Amino acid sequence: MPRRPLLLLILCLGFLLGCAGVGPRALETARGSYNEVLRDTADEQLLANLVRLRYRDRPFFLEVSAVTTQFRFAPNAGAGLAVEGFRIDDDIALSVGGGFSETPTISYAPLQGEDFARRLLSPLSLDALVLLNHSGWSTERLFRLAVQRANGLRNAVTASGPTPAQAPDFAEFAAFAKALRALQLEDALLLGRQGASDGAALTLAVTADGAALPAFRSLRESLGLQEGKTAYRLRAGAQAGTGEEIVIQTRSLNGVLYFLANGVAVPEAHRAAGLVVTTRDASGRPFAWDSVLGGLLTVQVAKGRPAGAAVAIPYRDHWFYIDDRDADSKATFSLLMQLFALQAGQRGDTSAPVLTIPAGS
Repeated sequence: MPRRPLLLLILCLGFLLGCAGVGPRALETARGSYNEVLRDTADEQLLANLVRLRYRDRPFFLEVSAVTTQFRFAPNAGAGLAVEGFRIDDDIALSVGGGFSETPTISYAPLQGEDFARRLLSPLSLDALVLLNHSGWSTERLFRLAVQRANGLRNAVTASGPTPAQAPDFAEFAAFAKALRALQLEDALLLGRQGASDGAALTLAVTADGAALPAFRSLRESLGLQEGKTAYRLRAGAQAGTGEEIVIQTRSLNGVLYFLANGVAVPEAHRAAGLVVTTRDASGRPFAWDSVLGGLLTVQVAKGRPAGAAVAIPYRDHWFYIDDRDADSKATFSLLMQLFALQAGQRGDTSAPVLTIPAGS
């Protein structure tokens, strides 16, 4: 075979074999992009719904139920021979090329219907509370967020719905949650099922060393627990326990969302216009929700798009955002996302309509 045609053949074969690596390279490029966009839009939707609840607007959740995409690569190659008269020159023009295209299709499913409403309004289970505690979350953050009563101690119970007009009762519960965190930091807190059987009771206990700590004494006194014990049974309910048990009333996911919505800052013009409810203390002065939600969540507001925001959304001609430097708010927001996935994330088949959109259309 002449030298130039042989070179053409080698180049074309090499080009075509190189195309076999397009799929892996496309996955390497696209997966991270899709992952980042799905995460960011989920965060923005959750923040938008918190802001809507602060304004007593109706929340709505739209889940991305499926993302599919097709990658196409169409290679081409060609060659031309220079002809002069009836003699074929040995100069050969080679050309190789190809076209690359992606066709994504995204399916959306609204979270609605009776099943979703029940999951949204049902109290969190004590097992879910223990599971999240074992996942490394601060017990104080978890209890302040997800529990509204413990042996009669009230944790802003009225804030589990639309913003209340009167200041909530929360101080004694906050001290109890702080004592839990102090025990957790000393590795003295034991929260879980006592015993190996499936029917073993949930308990809150402390280690032998933990029983001597001031935090345990504070916890025992605030909950009205009997002395001389280091383990107390946990039970779901709303009333105070008997002294040998701790009765916990958890919030629903809906209650958690409403509770955290009070951490959304509101422009003074919106407040003056009556677009939001202003909570007032016993003397009639505006109540500072930072006293309840400090260290949990602060959503700031700005007229223009903020710089340095972890997540930001436009709403009612303003921007609402969580500052990227606010580690506490970011942690609570992540915990809220896990609570949402655990309690109300899409499960199995759904009767809700599914909207499928070719992204290139």
